[in-house]
Amino acid sequence: YELALILKDKDENEKSREHLLKAIEIQPEFAQAHYHLALLYNDMEDLKSSRKYFNKAIDLDQNFADAHYHYGLLLVDLEEYEEAKNNMGKATDIDQNYSMAYYYLAKLLIDPEDYEIAKKNYLIAIDIDDSLAEAHYYLGKLLSGGLQNDKDGTLTRKPEYDDAIIHYKKTISINKNFAKAHYNLAMIYKIQKKFDESRKHFEKAIKIVNDYSKAHFHLAMLLKEKG
Repeated sequence: YELALILKDKDENEKSREHLLKAIEIQPEFAQAHYHLALLYNDMEDLKSSRKYFNKAIDLDQNFADAHYHYGLLLVDLEEYEEAKNNMGKATDIDQNYSMAYYYLAKLLIDPEDYEIAKKNYLIAIDIDDSLAEAHYYLGKLLSGGLQNDKDGTLTRKPEYDDAIIHYKKTISINKNFAKAHYNLAMIYKIQKKFDESRKHFEKAIKIVNDYSKAHFHLAMLLKEKG
């Protein structure tokens, strides 16, 4: 088993697979071996086998947070989003400090009726690890979109621009070359008619990604609007 992990780190996948299968043959109830074999098959793009061994690892250890998390990622690749949400939720139930599981769970909660739950999960992820630039960015997108259901179930849009700005700025403070954060921040400033700030961030987005067509377009419209 230990040799299999060393071989995997050296990208000797076939040899690693052989040793993991041998470990499972010797000790069929070895959840960690099933889990690492699932990860290995995922790396080898054999998703069917990966799924089989993730399920086996979870059957053997219901409280295996990493197995639920990585199985959730596999299910996203398979576009089985409901089951992916279930596994990410289980990972957070088992390990309440699993920042990446909260983050991915939030990303999967795209229905307007889940707006507050998604927001809560992003905030938990950030509270655990404030350096997660992607979590700040996608929380900014959620807040600036503001698409949610009212208490009576009516679809409504209630953008939270000020909070979105905070999280876009935090994203940029973590990664100054996060072009999409600059772009989305510029769009909010444009809506708020803070044209100088908007222009600055459109230009930064374009400097980072020269062929950023949306940034070029909206910058041009901004300059035209300002005269």
